[in-house]
Amino acid sequence: MKKTFTLLSILIIFSLIQIPARAIGLFYTNATYPVTATGNEITDFSTLKKGTSKTTNILFLFETGDASINKAAKEAGITKITHIDVNEKSVFIFWRRLTVTVWGE
Repeated sequence: MKKTFTLLSILIIFSLIQIPARAIGLFYTNATYPVTATGNEITDFSTLKKGTSKTTNILFLFETGDASINKAAKEAGITKITHIDVNEKSVFIFWRRLTVTVWGE
């Protein structure tokens, strides 16, 4: 019994470690987190551009939009991406919006 409990505890700990770096709230979520950084350096912050793309989901039945990195970069005229952020907003299973923000020159 003690071995089973120890093994189960270890499996739970390892499964928690493998959770992706995503913000998910059961009833409400409004969080922004980084997805990637490319290593491209910013030489002049005044030339930094920001492009966004979004999708909206209703009741996990219908999802519309294009939250691709490519669309966000094209919208802002970005050719050299420095980093990408994602904002997730949701209200239980009723509504969810995913916004991808691309930063670069």
